[in-house]
Amino acid sequence: MSGLRVGFVTGTEDFWRHYLVAAKQGVQRLTGACTPDVYALPRFLGDRCSFVRTGGSISASAFDLIFCELNGGENQLEYLDSLVAAQSPPVAVVPGPPEIICSRLTDHKLHLVRRILLNAGFVLAYSEAIASFYDGLIGHPRSHVIPWPFDYDATRRLAGPTTNAAETIRIVLNVPLRFGGWARNYPFVLKAALADALAPLSPGERQRFSFHSFVYSDEDREGFARSGFAEGLQVTLEPQRLFAPFVRFLASCDAVVNLTATNVLGRITFLAAALEKPGVFTSNAEINGRLYPGSTVALLAPTALREALAALLLGLVRRDVPARFMPDSDATRSTGDFRANACTFARLFSELPEPGRRTSLPPA
Repeated sequence: MSGLRVGFVTGTEDFWRHYLVAAKQGVQRLTGACTPDVYALPRFLGDRCSFVRTGGSISASAFDLIFCELNGGENQLEYLDSLVAAQSPPVAVVPGPPEIICSRLTDHKLHLVRRILLNAGFVLAYSEAIASFYDGLIGHPRSHVIPWPFDYDATRRLAGPTTNAAETIRIVLNVPLRFGGWARNYPFVLKAALADALAPLSPGERQRFSFHSFVYSDEDREGFARSGFAEGLQVTLEPQRLFAPFVRFLASCDAVVNLTATNVLGRITFLAAALEKPGVFTSNAEINGRLYPGSTVALLAPTALREALAALLLGLVRRDVPARFMPDSDATRSTGDFRANACTFARLFSELPEPGRRTSLPPA
């Protein structure tokens, strides 16, 4: 399978944004610090991947396989529909969280989504819940649940030493904070639970905690500044980092609290687990429950969240964190077994023609 010529439709028509994605992926491949996201899926099949801008012309002989994300933009859907209709090269569609699609659907886009999913060569879902939603949307079982390109060994290499012997207790608090939109994670529910969890501690113990978070949009940056979220908490809004520096930053922290509003990929959960960090995560993503079976809570369950945070903070102060907050090491290594997952992934495409032999696939 390493000889496959793979194309990836980036989902953007903008020239510079497209080439920024391509350049970022190229640099990551060279440095060995590949972000585990949708653009890294071709790594399971080898190193040959070219990025295609939405609307670009693709000849039937250019690639053996095309990957694309399903993001709900009308121009992107029109373009993917045309690629799928051509049937050669075959298209592997990776639909994202249902909340993204549902927030953007119109009648026309619904017809496009259904047609793309019904006729694509492959529909790839990164969780059972995602597969169930999209299969239900089209009324036909088409989705393959796939492993994601997490890499346990590479993550550990990137992190380096993971011990923090300092007096300050550093906690990562939501990556990112979201104050609005479909992905909002209700930061003030988290703040209320944190304040209650800190209250029983002595002033000296409370002063030891340092909270660190991120925002990735101007809207959320303004929301952070305007809302007063940091008042009464030692919250540092961290700058955005490339993947390798972010992994090293995470390794320098003592715990991770990450609450999300959607059934998401779980990159932060995996990184925290691979670095053996205690944590609290929301229960809506399958990977969270798999890697942290003892410390997941519903997003809007303030009592459970407060009790979990209180136990975690007290354990960090005493340097005796309860075992329920630690990751399942066997599940983490299995989730991040890149070689085994690559073999599983490659089997999905075992019936593709050999590289260089062009044939048209029949409609799915």
